[in-house]
Amino acid sequence: MVLPRHYSWAVLTAVVFSVAAVPVRADILPAPLTGAVVTNNPTLQASLNRLFQRSESWRRAVKAVEAAARRAVVVTPKNVRVKDPRNGQERAFDDEVLAEVQPLAEHETQVDAVVVVINVALLERMQGRFATIGDFEDDLDRIVAHEVYGHAIPYLLAGDLSGKCADPVKGQRAEDACAIRRENEIRSELKLGVRRDYGLDGLAMARRYRD
Repeated sequence: MVLPRHYSWAVLTAVVFSVAAVPVRADILPAPLTGAVVTNNPTLQASLNRLFQRSESWRRAVKAVEAAARRAVVVTPKNVRVKDPRNGQERAFDDEVLAEVQPLAEHETQVDAVVVVINVALLERMQGRFATIGDFEDDLDRIVAHEVYGHAIPYLLAGDLSGKCADPVKGQRAEDACAIRRENEIRSELKLGVRRDYGLDGLAMARRYRD
């Protein structure tokens, strides 16, 4: 099995939520959504609820983003289109990508909204038939913590592209990278282990591939 790549060159468009200057498909929305971190997907909402309930660091960060009137919009791949900056063509989100974060910059660098794409269907497929519900929820919470708390919230707290919290660069220990340090803050509070690498070994499903 080829494990998903994590890359960030894509520009996300056609999000189903009304944020920044992104086109809206309001007919899909079940109801207006409010808050600092929002989704219309029940599986993702359950993960956001667990993180809010069990992590003081998460709650503080979300309240700070809300006070700044900024927002992270958490969606699944079906809610976005991707524009390739190399040729300007739009396509569906890559079905082999597990997660993606894209700040929506206005006025050159200002960031008031960030789109977070979590490929729930891919994670479900990767879990395999022997996975437990608990393992799936734990892995989803780890991924959401990394993408939202590790990447999206730093942009939103800064309100600018200067808030970028990066993944490890070549030669850097994974646990020293900004996004993974922040992810490990949440993991510690939720007792979800410590991430020490940039691959998928920190997820429960990785143990099944090794066994």
